[in-house]
Amino acid sequence: MIRIQGLHKTFGKLVVLHHVDLTVEEGQVVAIIGPSGSGKSTLLRCLNFLETPQAGSIALGDYELNMSKATKRDILFLRRNTAMVFQQFHLLKYKTALENVMEGLVTVQGMKTQQAHDIASSYLDRVGLQDRKDYYPRELSGGQQQRVGIARALALQPKVILLDEPTSALDPEMVGEVLAVIRAAAREGRTMIIVSHEMGFVQEIADKVIFFDQGSIVEEGSPKEIFRAAKHERTKQFLSRVSRPADYVI
Repeated sequence: MIRIQGLHKTFGKLVVLHHVDLTVEEGQVVAIIGPSGSGKSTLLRCLNFLETPQAGSIALGDYELNMSKATKRDILFLRRNTAMVFQQFHLLKYKTALENVMEGLVTVQGMKTQQAHDIASSYLDRVGLQDRKDYYPRELSGGQQQRVGIARALALQPKVILLDEPTSALDPEMVGEVLAVIRAAAREGRTMIIVSHEMGFVQEIADKVIFFDQGSIVEEGSPKEIFRAAKHERTKQFLSRVSRPADYVI
């Protein structure tokens, strides 16, 4: 389980996260939706210290840390137990697909090279890229690069996988292959927090949906509650612009 309390982040005078509280149970898929610039991606980046909050705490299992007073040990713990899938892939361009997946296993987890090789190879196979393991990022399509990124995250066996708009940089025809990999990971019981504008996919995969606006959680509930019976007027306004009634069949 991950429990976030009072998470607060500013950039200068701009408040990006306003004392956010959120609990994600083990094995739960939580989707965060909301307008661009509302702080969704910043929230994910704070959860593995790509951004440093000014206040708040995070408990991951029995380990709890004060974000504003986090030590190097705290940061390392969070990074070893969370894995990020980025919008823009962030693969190491001079390493093959296999080496990209191996990198975190060796450098973060201290795994021996042969063991990391075997694990990385098995995860590339799971995302349908065994035949591309020796290709460099420039030789892969956007969808293939993102699948390498997901394999890299899965291979680390983190407690929580953070996915920041994993399909936003893809051509429409490549979106399906990436969503299929995420769908399979969800079926395995992986704990995931997903920021996404793919409303149909969110409705299908999420156990809980968070509507985020202006750095705060406006409303949360099951996909049915949010997409069919939202209570907050701001949520209704947002969904009226991005959703179609046919997106979700109950």
